[in-house]
Amino acid sequence: MPALSMGVLAAANLKQAEKSFKEGLRLEAASEWKEAEAAYSEAIEADPNSGAAYFHRARVRYFAGDYATALEDAGSATRLDPDNGEAFQLLGDLDGRTKSLRKALADYTRAIELGINTAGVYNSRAAAHTQLREYDAGVADYTLGIKLRLDDPEPIRQRGDLYNALGRYRDAIDDYDQSISLKADNPEAFLGRGFCWGQLAEYHRAIDDFNKLLALRPNDAKAYTLRGAANFRLNDNEAAVADFTAAMKILPQEVYLYLARAAALVKLERHAEALQDREQAVKLAPNSAEVYLARGGSYHQLGQHDKGLADRSKAIELDPKLPEAWFARGSAYYLLGDYAKAQADIEQALHLRPNYREAAEILAKAKQRLEEAKNTAPPPDPPAKIEPPATAPPPAPVVQPPAPAPAPVPIKAAAPLPSGTAPEHEARGRAFTQSEKFPEALAELNQAIRLDPKASRAYNARGYVYLRQRDYQHALADFNDALRLDPYYANAYTNRSAARKALGDAAGAVADLSSAAKINAAAKSKTAP
Repeated sequence: MPALSMGVLAAANLKQAEKSFKEGLRLEAASEWKEAEAAYSEAIEADPNSGAAYFHRARVRYFAGDYATALEDAGSATRLDPDNGEAFQLLGDLDGRTKSLRKALADYTRAIELGINTAGVYNSRAAAHTQLREYDAGVADYTLGIKLRLDDPEPIRQRGDLYNALGRYRDAIDDYDQSISLKADNPEAFLGRGFCWGQLAEYHRAIDDFNKLLALRPNDAKAYTLRGAANFRLNDNEAAVADFTAAMKILPQEVYLYLARAAALVKLERHAEALQDREQAVKLAPNSAEVYLARGGSYHQLGQHDKGLADRSKAIELDPKLPEAWFARGSAYYLLGDYAKAQADIEQALHLRPNYREAAEILAKAKQRLEEAKNTAPPPDPPAKIEPPATAPPPAPVVQPPAPAPAPVPIKAAAPLPSGTAPEHEARGRAFTQSEKFPEALAELNQAIRLDPKASRAYNARGYVYLRQRDYQHALADFNDALRLDPYYANAYTNRSAARKALGDAAGAVADLSSAAKINAAAKSKTAP
């Protein structure tokens, strides 16, 4: 073909390309994606080197949800027009959609370098950082985007989510407040802010936010779950049970909800119902060590110690590297009086977690019991027949302790004694107990026991502090020690009865009360005129 004819044809093609491109722009503005795509395709056919036509066809394909072909077009646009910042921004959006997050970050950075200085590009890059769990970088980008547009509640809320993930709860709350001020019906902001209040132990504020969220989204299972957790922390266990039950209706296969509701039921002393929930959790997650630990706690609370130990052994089988499992079984053995097995299990828990404070305490007690069994004769029999211990070991570490037992006989503070002696520390501990300053009481009574390991009164006093704090397993261990040292200690029997009752050992509780009554009666008969 003559050169003149080729030039005429090329000019005609360019004219057609321009016409089709303009038609595409009109259709794109009207959101008629398929028609616009066809027009841009005509423009590209007429002029294959039109980076602008590829860019706009990528846009309409993106808006239509055709991400794969849009990605190809955006790549062509950046190759044909490497200085088009908008094309790189669109390419970043498409790479993000297809989970090529590192490439998306590079695309957004290139767009910014080419002069795209908008809230959108910074917010998009922040979102990519978020998906890569690069939260600090995400916060920095959201901050740049927010400065460019102060009236958009969504990036402010999203930055709050990142502060939340970083544990910067006060900063997160500030962002959620600002987001809500810009958009009152903001369920995600209420959810995030409520969670932060919960992390700060401001449970009433958390519940208020979850209430607002549920007014906007009545079927939000997460809101019910978190509100239930807040009610549980406030010891409003009936409300917690109701919230977890509401969440279960939406998510009936969620294992956590059964475990959470069971924990609330335990605090309400509804142990049979708690066991039912934990049995359901085992059915839903038969390979989870956690559910067996929880169910084992229920079995022990109901006096079914063989089943409880079997469940804790199953937890160890499923996850032999879980220190809580070894600790739970070791604690059960300790409270059942099998100190050698307790020592072996607790040592394994400490091997897995050397800083496991509770395990170290039980191990020291188990070793002391074993040493005493070697070196000392058994104490004389008490005047009344006492049933052997049938105590329940502690529930699994993931489960909250049961509800409080009836208050034992209060312990009066002793008169001041010389400073630094075991009796002095015991007296101060009792005084702190009377004032309900339990941490201070424990510190004093711990020192009393360190100075005099045979002080039965100090063990009984410390057990009472644990009882008041609903730490029944440690309370029971201390009352056992008090009675080992003084088998005629009536008040220790009374206190141990309360601990046993709280742990579901009704028979043991009755036996202890009977022993206390007989010892008191014998003491009265000796002093009678």
